[in-house]
Amino acid sequence: KHPHISEMMLTGGSPTMHSALVNELTHLANERDIFITIETEGSHFLTTDYPIDLLSISPKFSNSVPVVGIETPQGAITDQKMVDRHNKFRLNKDAIKKSIDYHNDYHIKPVLDKELSMVEEVEEFLKDLKIPDHKVWAMPAGDDRESLKESYGPVMNFVRDRGWRFTGRAHIMAFDTEREV
Repeated sequence: KHPHISEMMLTGGSPTMHSALVNELTHLANERDIFITIETEGSHFLTTDYPIDLLSISPKFSNSVPVVGIETPQGAITDQKMVDRHNKFRLNKDAIKKSIDYHNDYHIKPVLDKELSMVEEVEEFLKDLKIPDHKVWAMPAGDDRESLKESYGPVMNFVRDRGWRFTGRAHIMAFDTEREV
């Protein structure tokens, strides 16, 4: 119905956990010459009949570990079971490496806070997987507009000096904490 569509983005949660659906969408994209990007944390390796054009991988570094007793954006209270489940696949280097090798292209999108406290951990990850600087797009940390504003400047300055790229979080700047926009 919409032949003008030339790009498709799969995102939200963990799309690589839905292999049959993702594979079906790669067929649709291939049949219609649609460029397909999947946004993932990299927790699962996913083979598809047609390689995905671009993997946008945001690995979950130690700054992503949920804190017990804190309310999630969906309204649940974090318990130890949630933390353990999160940590099980939090930084699955093997799945990320296999994904990079299998699909057409990729970039890595680490989240950096205003203190740049994750830089050493991110650098080690990049070195282990032999990720070149031009494949790194750092994002500022923040779950709302105000906290993002605090991170933007320090992260932008760091990536400029480090030789990485910067990507903002326009959806949070535009919609703040509103979900499902």
